[in-house]
Amino acid sequence: MIVVRPLDRSDLDVVIGSLSPHAPEEFRRRMDEQERGGAVWFIAWLDGTAVGFVGVSIDNDHDVDAMLEARGYALVEYLFVGERYRRRGAARALMEALEHLAQSSGMRGVILDTGVGEAFAAARGLYAALGYVDQGGVYLGGWSDPDRPGVNLVDALTIWIKTF
Repeated sequence: MIVVRPLDRSDLDVVIGSLSPHAPEEFRRRMDEQERGGAVWFIAWLDGTAVGFVGVSIDNDHDVDAMLEARGYALVEYLFVGERYRRRGAARALMEALEHLAQSSGMRGVILDTGVGEAFAAARGLYAALGYVDQGGVYLGGWSDPDRPGVNLVDALTIWIKTF
């Protein structure tokens, strides 16, 4: 059974060990961000193993770009489930946890973006099944990887919104 709860500092070593494709500093930064109030990071657990995570920003006035992008909606930061744990309900449980937080925080809904390529087909299917609506059109989203200086990526993305 999948259990979802917010990231806790006491879980960092297990999370880092379980989700090893991600850099250890990535989770330490997320923990620091959560403690500052910039986001909440939920971890999905299966039999004591961290199998996935998602972040959500609610009223993030610390980051002007996030505040403008979200426009009163909770903003999904990053949804990930380890490949061997996919199709077991972890992504759905993570999204439902962040939706509950967003709704109980008085947000109008949730906004996210996702890739348009075939690699994101399952994610788009999940979002549609959860009631998110693709806003149409494609935009280029750029980001820099803080764990790999000089690595800057641009992805073709679509925006999805779920209103409560």
